[in-house]
Amino acid sequence: MPNLVISSPYLGIAVLVIFVLAGKVFRDNWKEAGPHWKRNCWLSGIVATFCFLALAFIPFVPH
Repeated sequence: MPNLVISSPYLGIAVLVIFVLAGKVFRDNWKEAGPHWKRNCWLSGIVATFCFLALAFIPFVPH
């Protein structure tokens, strides 16, 4: 997929904000250990992981 780039600074900021929020939700679920905390940790952890991988490996090419 050579055409896969982050071309807008707003898209990069949005992915970063989602990454931070998903990490916070993961941490809060881990600490509180409420009902269904394992499922919630998995879901937020997967979202955070995908956001991290997008920021780390998809090039930023502003137009």
